[in-house]
Amino acid sequence: MKRMSSSLRAKEEFMMLCREGVFQAGDRLPSEMKMAERFGISRETWRASLELLRREGVIYSKHGVGTFLMEVSAKNENDLTRLCSVSDMIRQAGISEGQSSYTTGLTIPSRDIASALGVKPGVNVFYINRTRCTKTGMPICASLHYIPVYLADELDPMHMPDSLFSYFERRKGIFVSRSNSSLTIPKPGDPLAVQVRGDRDVQILGLVQQHFDSRGNPVLFTVDYLDSELFNFSVTRIREK
Repeated sequence: MKRMSSSLRAKEEFMMLCREGVFQAGDRLPSEMKMAERFGISRETWRASLELLRREGVIYSKHGVGTFLMEVSAKNENDLTRLCSVSDMIRQAGISEGQSSYTTGLTIPSRDIASALGVKPGVNVFYINRTRCTKTGMPICASLHYIPVYLADELDPMHMPDSLFSYFERRKGIFVSRSNSSLTIPKPGDPLAVQVRGDRDVQILGLVQQHFDSRGNPVLFTVDYLDSELFNFSVTRIREK
C-alpha cells in the first residue's frame, strides 16, 4: 500500500502542532534547519512541506524577514472547492476548539451509505458520532462518520484522532484526495442537528460527503452539521464561454 511522502507527513505533523497550540497565528516559524531537525527530515524535504502549506494558504513569507503562520483575520472563510478536515475548517474560521465528545461502535448503514462505501447491504460499518465544541463548551459541529470495518481496525475507541484524514494517512497510507459533497438543511428535530443547536435558536448547515482515496476507492462517508453563524463559506464559480 502506498505510503505518503515525507514532506506530506511533516506537513500534517506541523498542522497537528498548530491545532495543539504549539504554533499560533502570526508566529514566525523557526529556521528551515531547525524545523527539519524537529521532524527528522532533510532541509529540502521541509522546503517541500512549506510549499504545500503555502499553497493551502496556511503560511506566508516576507522576503528577508521569514515565514509566518497566517493570521486568523486574514483567513476567515472556508473555500468549499478545497477539501479539508473539519478540524481545519474550524481553525480557518478562527475558532478555538475545545474538547470533543463522541460515541463509537458498529452499525448496519442505510442502503445509500452502504453503496457509497462500497460495502454489501446488511454488513456492519464502523461509525463515530462526534460533537465538537469551543473551549467554553458551546457546540460547533456534530458529525456522523461511517468507515468500512477493515479501515477502522487501528482506531482506538477511547482516543479518537482529531482528524480522520490524518488517521488514514498516518496509519493506513491512504490519502483522501477528493469527495462528492452536497449541502443540506436538516429537517426539524433531526437528532444530529439537535446536538449542535441544543436550546439555541441557530441555523444549521449540513455537508454530506463521500470521500475517496487517490485511486478512486471510497473510504469514508460523513454527515457534518455546523452552526452556520460561526462559519463563512465561499465558492469560486466560473462562467464558461
